Amino acid sequence: MRRRAAASLLALALAAGCRTGMDPARLAALDPELGQLLLVGFQGTALDAPVDRLLCEVRVGGVVLFARNIVDPAQLAGLTRALRERAAACTGRRLLIAVDAEGGRVMRLAPDAGWAATLSARDLGDANDFTLTELEARRIARRLREAGINWNLAPVVDVGYNPANPVIVGTARAFSANPWLVAEHARAFIRAMRAEGVLTTLKHFPGHGSSWGDSHAGFVDVTDTASAEVELAPYRLLIAERLADAVMTAHVWNRRLDPAHPATLSRATITGLLRGGLGFDGPVVSDDLRMGAIEERYGLGEAAVLALDAGVDVLLIADDRLPDGRSAPAVARAAVRRALARGRLDPGRVAAALARVDALRARLPP
Repeated sequence: MRRRAAASLLALALAAGCRTGMDPARLAALDPELGQLLLVGFQGTALDAPVDRLLCEVRVGGVVLFARNIVDPAQLAGLTRALRERAAACTGRRLLIAVDAEGGRVMRLAPDAGWAATLSARDLGDANDFTLTELEARRIARRLREAGINWNLAPVVDVGYNPANPVIVGTARAFSANPWLVAEHARAFIRAMRAEGVLTTLKHFPGHGSSWGDSHAGFVDVTDTASAEVELAPYRLLIAERLADAVMTAHVWNRRLDPAHPATLSRATITGLLRGGLGFDGPVVSDDLRMGAIEERYGLGEAAVLALDAGVDVLLIADDRLPDGRSAPAVARAAVRRALARGRLDPGRVAAALARVDALRARLPP
């Protein structure tokens, strides 16, 4: 039913033609669906009134959980159950529930909340035992499944060839400096996750392992350090093998790919390189649009519109509250609505994104 609805929306939007302003009837058809493009983080450890508004008023397609949302295994299982049930009651859809579960330091279901420690990507790469990688990923996947989490924003396939890189190499998030080993370990990781019914995400496209900076803090230029031959190799291999459930963008700027925009906001990088060059036809999810590299330079609303126009399908907003108290997802949704109404954003592009979100959701296990 949901896939038929998405197909109908896509056909309707494609009929809108060029960007000369959108027919009110077509906008009315898309408008209730726009929240499905959002993957949103929130404060608190229970289903309270602000979270209920996310699920039932904004009608977000998914939530992303952080350490701030997690107390212990029993609490987390109860939270995800409440989120699923409330989303189903309000939207008739299953909710995507995502988390960063890379292993090592980037592992939200961590020892301080009652789980055993996990190996990092670097640990697994150093051991260079693909069976060990698969076993560790199975262990992590079972933990996620038992907690009610169905989408892992991992594995990292950044190639860690800059030893001074602070955000990937410095935090032990890269499997290797060798792109072929990165792909092999990621392959084992993904197969293990799939065996346990957990979706995965390759990140951070087109590569964050060469940078000297951290896009959480501000603008990162990789023009002089990025190597397409090295950094695209894991994507090329895994996409060709249909092992990419989703791909997450990086907030890095490479003037050789796009002189004007960082990757998350770059049509040349996402629609051109990722989809056209590498043949990826699945959902693209942005990294957090509230990171310094994006929010400080563009503002959340503008970034949401630019990202969708570039080819992003899922807009990740890690914190649902802006400093002035407004709802961040509501601001993003309103900006997308205005861009559609003014003809700045192609309705076919938005409907295609909605169809990809529905297709990802359809892959969730019963």
